Order: sequence, then structure tokens, then C-alpha cells
Amino acid sequence: MKIKYLLLVVTLIVPPFLFLSCSASDEAENRIEAAKIVESRSSEDLLNDLYLASDGNIESLSRILQVTPSSINRLRNGKTVATAKFEEKVKTVAIYYYQNDRRFSLVQSALDEEYGWYDSILNFPSHHPWIFWIVNIVLFLLLVIIKYIYMLYPFIAEMFIFLIAWIVSLICTPGPISDNFTNSINPTIEQIL
Repeated sequence: MKIKYLLLVVTLIVPPFLFLSCSASDEAENRIEAAKIVESRSSEDLLNDLYLASDGNIESLSRILQVTPSSINRLRNGKTVATAKFEEKVKTVAIYYYQNDRRFSLVQSALDEEYGWYDSILNFPSHHPWIFWIVNIVLFLLLVIIKYIYMLYPFIAEMFIFLIAWIVSLICTPGPISDNFTNSINPTIEQIL
């Protein structure tokens, strides 16, 4: 009886560990492959890849790399050359990009603090479905109460609620990045050829 029990325990415990070790080795191989790809390419090519992956969202890319948009444009166009410190930063972000199956949204959610706020608002219904539906039901009940108390049409109350939401979104939206290096180079990021 003890042998059957021991055999049952072994068959239930060992396979998950085998799966985890295979998964860990696949992840290690993925990291090595990403590092090889990044090391074989120049920082200008990697920066262009990140720019294309971001769909031209240069502000998000500049927040991720912690530089100004004009510096990224000059580096991409070949007017200036990246410093060694900035090349390492580009390679680090590129490795993270290649390790995450070339999905820039994962890089944004991990490294861009403003995108985290945007992503939480955008995906709020899927991340917090109970809160989303409770708020919708409460708003619907408020609309019904407002309709019967003030005898207003429901679409006027809905428009009022959306107007308030629009005003709040305008107030909470961050401003554009201030770019102090539009006419001059940033010496910590780029060098003249």
C-alpha cells in the first residue's frame, strides 16, 4: 500500500517540476538568443527597430529611454552618434523587447510610467469587471432618478456625465515632453560625428 501511495505522490509531484525546468531552459535560451541578436546589431538599427515597434510614438520611446524626442530623431537620422552609456541603455531596452516576443506594449507597460496609467484606464473593464459593472449600474440608476425627478430626457443626463468625464480626462492628461535640445545636442546622450 505504501508503494502505491509513494508512486502516486511521485507521479503527481514530479511532472510539474519537469515542466518548470523545461520552461526555465526555454526562457534561458530565449534570453541568450535575444542577447545575440542585440549584440550583432548597431545601436542605430536597434533604435530604428524600437521606433518602428512603437508605431512612431516618439514620446513614449523617449520616456522609455529617458531622452528627448529631438535626440532620438537626430540619432535615428544619423546626424549624431550615441554615447557608450546611451548605447548600453538602447541595448538593454532592445533585449527586453526581443525577450518579450517583440511586443512593444509589454515594454511600454513595464518601462513607461505614463503608459501604465493609460493602460490601466484603457483596460479597466477587463482588469476590474465587478467595479466596472457596479459603477455602470449605479450611473444607470442615477439617470433613472434624475429623469423622474427633473423630468429630463435620459440622453441629456448621459451627455452631462460624459461631459464631466471629458473634463476630468483633460485635467488629468499629462502635458507634452519639454524638449530643451531641439537646436543643440544633449552631450550625455549623443556626440557629433
